[in-house]
Amino acid sequence: MKYYQVTVAFETETESGKIKKVKELYLVDALSCTEAEAKLVQDFTSKGTTIEYEVIAIAESKIIGVI
Repeated sequence: MKYYQVTVAFETETESGKIKKVKELYLVDALSCTEAEAKLVQDFTSKGTTIEYEVIAIAESKIIGVI
């Protein structure tokens, strides 16, 4: 079992009306970087995410388990 840290970037509007760039990290259980990205995209799609986002980084995590 491997975990991958996937970094997603998107833009959001603040309360003052300014556009702010945001990065979020997701921990994905997958066998490869490709599968990790596919699982993330599938999760966003199934939740009806409508914002434009970009996967900017995928790295194997040093985490060995989640209890």
